[in-house]
Amino acid sequence: MLSQDDRTDSQTGRAPRTRKKQAELSSGPLPVTDGLTRPMSALSTQQSQEPSTDQYPVPGQMMNMNLAQVLTTTLPRISENTTSQRIPVVIKASMQKAPTGALSPAAHSRRRLAVTLLGVLMLVLVTSLALYTVTPLGHDMGISWNPLAQPTSNVLTGQSSGANKLIVQATATAVFHQQTDGYSGGGAQVVGNGAGSLNWPVGQCTYWANSRYHALTGHWVSWSGNADQWVTGARSAGWNVSSSPHVPSIIVLMPYVQLASGYGHVAVVESANGNTVRTSNMNWNNNGGGWDIESFENFTTGSGVYFIWK
Repeated sequence: MLSQDDRTDSQTGRAPRTRKKQAELSSGPLPVTDGLTRPMSALSTQQSQEPSTDQYPVPGQMMNMNLAQVLTTTLPRISENTTSQRIPVVIKASMQKAPTGALSPAAHSRRRLAVTLLGVLMLVLVTSLALYTVTPLGHDMGISWNPLAQPTSNVLTGQSSGANKLIVQATATAVFHQQTDGYSGGGAQVVGNGAGSLNWPVGQCTYWANSRYHALTGHWVSWSGNADQWVTGARSAGWNVSSSPHVPSIIVLMPYVQLASGYGHVAVVESANGNTVRTSNMNWNNNGGGWDIESFENFTTGSGVYFIWK
């Protein structure tokens, strides 16, 4: 026999609602409307306040409505929390060079040493050039250095002026004569009778010693050879050879003695004062001397110094 509710459902055409389904609704998951689960008491109160009409949805429709209500209330919150728009951050490029790491103590020491050595080298070069301009050789070649003067060479075209070429040539010639001072052809030594002058190279110290000594004594040097060979030649020719000064005489400096060249040096003793002698020279690059220039120089007695006379 149908109950009153069942008869009402059959008359209205709705599906019968059994007590079992009502129990499922009362004990099923709590309805969620705004993301919060409400207690059963709230649900009962809400159901009691609803109008007692027959417009209730079936359980499936009620679940769909609850799910739609949950989605419409919770998704905007999720969207607000996760997909909120942020103000873009623009990183501007910097035109400054990225800072480099600090040098290690060893690298800093090497750099400081290199700069110091370069400074010392430049100082030595400038000092040497300045001293060279005041030497007799510099005066003989007419070299006067002015650091403020404009260079005469054209660096862009690689061409040098005529003055520079003359200076270079004069410097090379002076250096050559200074290095070959005392050279007279070398070879085997020949001793003559001294009746006339031998063919000595003009401008060399040997040329001057023969000419000047002849002017003082009337004797020609009667042997040939470089300056360092004059002691042997004098002994072969019967001249006096001594390590003590004699006026007039020819002083012979062996190679590299008192700034002599590798061929030695000869000069004429003009006067003497103890162990110091005053000599006249040629091709002696000091005190205004030079190649084919007469100059005066003081020498002292010692090892490698001889005096010859007749």
